[in-house]
Amino acid sequence: MRPVEKHSQVAIDAVDRRLLALLQRDGRTPVAQLAKAVGLSAPPVHERLRRLEAAGVIARYTAVLDAARLGFGMSVYVSVTLALHREGAVRRFREAVRAVPEILECHHTTGTADFLLRVVVRDAAAYEHLVLNVLTRLPGVERLNSSVVLSTMKSETALPLE
Repeated sequence: MRPVEKHSQVAIDAVDRRLLALLQRDGRTPVAQLAKAVGLSAPPVHERLRRLEAAGVIARYTAVLDAARLGFGMSVYVSVTLALHREGAVRRFREAVRAVPEILECHHTTGTADFLLRVVVRDAAAYEHLVLNVLTRLPGVERLNSSVVLSTMKSETALPLE
């Protein structure tokens, strides 16, 4: 995960918003179907999509997988406090986090902790192993505080565009 960079906001119109909303629901929707839904022909819709991709509005296309069905039965949010807050220490921590596949998200935060991680593992034993052998050994880590997810009522990837 890259540090958040400041980007200028991209101007999009109502048609772009509708296209993006449709793609967020199903990224595999054919261009012809998107075109019909927004009342345009396929070539201008294809051009709009290419423009949105080039501008970085569409960052990537991906499949959303069901973690539990794939054996990842435990999600944990981990607050991480670093011992030092110097640029080099933060950079080393960020670089090390990128190499840990169980860490799905890493956010630099304000408040009592410096970073918030979202981690998935198969079970409590796997989490214990991750804590003892990986997370506590990340560069600069002073303290970890874990919150195990008991159940999830809502999990969305779609931005509220409309």
